[in-house]
Amino acid sequence: MEPYDVVIIGAGPAGLAAAVYTGRSRLNTFVLEKGMPGGQILMTDFVENYPGFPEGVVPFELMDKFRKQAEKFGAKIETDEVQEIRKEGNLWHVVGNRGKYSARAVIIATGSNYRRLGLPSEAELIGRGVSFCATCDGAFFKDKDIAVVGGGDNALTEALFL
Repeated sequence: MEPYDVVIIGAGPAGLAAAVYTGRSRLNTFVLEKGMPGGQILMTDFVENYPGFPEGVVPFELMDKFRKQAEKFGAKIETDEVQEIRKEGNLWHVVGNRGKYSARAVIIATGSNYRRLGLPSEAELIGRGVSFCATCDGAFFKDKDIAVVGGGDNALTEALFL
Protein backbone atom coordinates (compact mmCIF):
# COMPACT_ATOMS: atom_id res chain seq x y z
CA MET A 1 0.00 0.00 0.00
CA GLU A 2 1.22 3.48 -0.88
CA PRO A 3 2.12 5.47 2.25
CA TYR A 4 -0.08 8.35 3.32
CA ASP A 5 1.31 11.84 3.13
CA VAL A 6 0.21 12.47 6.72
CA VAL A 7 -1.05 10.32 9.59
CA ILE A 8 -2.69 12.35 12.34
CA ILE A 9 -2.99 10.71 15.74
CA GLY A 10 -5.99 12.15 17.56
CA ALA A 11 -9.35 13.38 16.30
CA GLY A 12 -10.07 16.14 18.77
CA PRO A 13 -10.27 19.80 17.71
CA ALA A 14 -6.54 20.08 16.95
CA GLY A 15 -6.30 16.78 15.06
CA LEU A 16 -9.40 17.45 12.96
CA ALA A 17 -8.27 21.02 12.24
CA ALA A 18 -4.93 19.62 11.08
CA ALA A 19 -6.85 17.17 8.86
CA VAL A 20 -8.79 20.03 7.29
CA TYR A 21 -5.58 21.89 6.46
CA THR A 22 -3.65 18.88 5.19
CA GLY A 23 -6.65 17.73 3.17
CA ARG A 24 -7.11 21.20 1.65
CA SER A 25 -3.45 21.04 0.69
CA ARG A 26 -4.25 17.87 -1.26
CA LEU A 27 -2.23 15.68 1.07
CA ASN A 28 -3.43 12.11 1.46
CA THR A 29 -4.48 12.28 5.12
CA PHE A 30 -5.33 9.50 7.55
CA VAL A 31 -6.60 10.22 11.08
CA LEU A 32 -6.46 7.70 13.92
CA GLU A 33 -8.57 8.12 17.05
CA LYS A 34 -8.66 5.62 19.89
CA GLY A 35 -12.15 6.65 21.02
CA MET A 36 -14.90 8.86 19.72
CA PRO A 37 -13.77 11.73 17.48
CA GLY A 38 -14.06 14.98 19.36
CA GLY A 39 -11.73 14.64 22.29
CA GLN A 40 -12.11 16.15 25.72
CA ILE A 41 -14.47 18.86 24.49
CA LEU A 42 -17.17 16.18 24.43
CA MET A 43 -17.01 16.04 28.23
CA THR A 44 -18.70 19.43 28.51
CA ASP A 45 -22.37 20.07 27.84
CA PHE A 46 -22.17 23.37 25.99
CA VAL A 47 -19.48 25.54 24.38
CA GLU A 48 -20.08 29.29 24.56
CA ASN A 49 -16.65 30.59 23.61
CA TYR A 50 -16.04 29.14 20.15
CA PRO A 51 -15.77 31.76 17.39
CA GLY A 52 -18.58 31.71 14.87
CA PHE A 53 -21.20 30.46 17.32
CA PRO A 54 -22.38 33.58 19.19
CA GLU A 55 -25.24 31.64 20.81
CA GLY A 56 -22.96 28.73 21.72
CA VAL A 57 -22.93 25.20 20.35
CA VAL A 58 -23.37 21.65 21.63
CA PRO A 59 -19.92 19.98 21.53
CA PHE A 60 -21.16 16.91 19.63
CA GLU A 61 -22.57 19.18 16.90
CA LEU A 62 -19.36 21.22 16.73
CA MET A 63 -17.13 18.17 16.47
CA ASP A 64 -19.45 16.60 13.89
CA LYS A 65 -18.91 19.71 11.76
CA PHE A 66 -15.14 19.38 12.26
CA ARG A 67 -15.29 15.72 11.17
CA LYS A 68 -17.46 16.43 8.12
CA GLN A 69 -15.17 19.25 7.01
CA ALA A 70 -12.06 17.06 7.35
CA GLU A 71 -13.76 14.30 5.35
CA LYS A 72 -14.92 16.84 2.74
CA PHE A 73 -11.24 17.50 2.01
CA GLY A 74 -10.45 13.81 1.75
CA ALA A 75 -9.28 12.87 5.23
CA LYS A 76 -10.02 9.29 6.20
CA ILE A 77 -10.84 8.83 9.90
CA GLU A 78 -10.58 5.45 11.62
CA THR A 79 -10.72 4.11 15.15
CA ASP A 80 -7.49 2.54 16.35
CA GLU A 81 -5.24 2.93 19.37
CA VAL A 82 -1.63 3.64 18.48
CA GLN A 83 0.93 1.44 20.22
CA GLU A 84 4.15 2.40 18.45
CA ILE A 85 5.60 5.06 16.17
CA ARG A 86 8.99 4.60 14.54
CA LYS A 87 10.91 6.18 11.71
CA GLU A 88 12.68 4.14 9.06
CA GLY A 89 14.39 6.09 6.32
CA ASN A 90 12.00 8.72 4.97
CA LEU A 91 8.85 7.09 6.34
CA TRP A 92 7.10 6.98 9.67
CA HIS A 93 5.47 3.70 10.67
CA VAL A 94 2.50 3.87 13.02
CA VAL A 95 1.39 0.61 14.60
CA GLY A 96 -2.07 0.38 16.12
CA ASN A 97 -4.12 -2.40 17.64
CA ARG A 98 -6.01 -2.83 14.36
CA GLY A 99 -3.45 -2.04 11.71
CA LYS A 100 -0.16 -0.61 10.49
CA TYR A 101 0.10 2.71 8.69
CA SER A 102 2.99 4.41 6.91
CA ALA A 103 3.34 8.10 6.16
CA ARG A 104 5.80 10.76 5.15
CA ALA A 105 4.79 12.81 8.21
CA VAL A 106 3.01 12.22 11.52
CA ILE A 107 1.10 14.82 13.52
CA ILE A 108 0.52 13.94 17.15
CA ALA A 109 -2.64 15.66 18.40
CA THR A 110 -3.55 13.42 21.31
CA GLY A 111 -4.93 16.22 23.47
CA SER A 112 -5.12 16.11 27.20
CA ASN A 113 -6.44 13.74 29.80
CA TYR A 114 -8.08 14.39 33.11
CA ARG A 115 -5.59 14.45 35.92
CA ARG A 116 -6.16 11.74 38.46
CA LEU A 117 -5.47 12.11 42.15
CA GLY A 118 -3.65 8.80 42.58
CA LEU A 119 -5.91 7.63 45.39
CA PRO A 120 -6.07 3.93 46.28
CA SER A 121 -8.73 2.17 44.18
CA GLU A 122 -9.35 5.33 42.11
CA ALA A 123 -9.10 3.48 38.79
CA GLU A 124 -11.52 0.78 39.95
CA LEU A 125 -14.03 3.42 41.09
CA ILE A 126 -14.23 5.32 37.82
CA GLY A 127 -17.87 5.07 36.81
CA ARG A 128 -18.78 3.88 40.31
CA GLY A 129 -18.32 7.05 42.33
CA VAL A 130 -15.36 8.72 40.63
CA SER A 131 -16.43 10.76 37.62
CA PHE A 132 -14.94 13.28 35.24
CA CYS A 133 -18.25 14.51 33.78
CA ALA A 134 -20.98 16.08 35.91
CA THR A 135 -23.31 16.33 32.93
CA CYS A 136 -22.89 12.63 32.22
CA ASP A 137 -23.00 11.28 35.77
CA GLY A 138 -24.52 14.03 37.92
CA ALA A 139 -27.88 12.29 38.35
CA PHE A 140 -26.14 9.45 40.20
CA PHE A 141 -24.99 11.90 42.87
CA LYS A 142 -28.32 13.61 43.59
CA ASP A 143 -28.77 14.32 47.31
CA LYS A 144 -25.31 12.95 48.10
CA ASP A 145 -22.25 14.66 49.55
CA ILE A 146 -19.65 15.13 46.83
CA ALA A 147 -16.27 16.73 46.28
CA VAL A 148 -15.20 18.43 43.07
CA VAL A 149 -11.45 18.41 42.53
CA GLY A 150 -9.93 20.46 39.75
CA GLY A 151 -8.96 23.87 38.60
CA GLY A 152 -10.05 26.38 36.06
CA ASP A 153 -13.37 27.10 34.45
CA ASN A 154 -14.26 23.46 33.84
CA ALA A 155 -14.11 22.46 37.52
CA LEU A 156 -16.29 25.42 38.50
CA THR A 157 -18.76 24.64 35.72
CA GLU A 158 -18.98 21.03 36.89
CA ALA A 159 -19.48 22.07 40.53
CA LEU A 160 -22.23 24.54 39.60
CA PHE A 161 -23.95 21.88 37.52
CA LEU A 162 -23.99 19.47 40.46
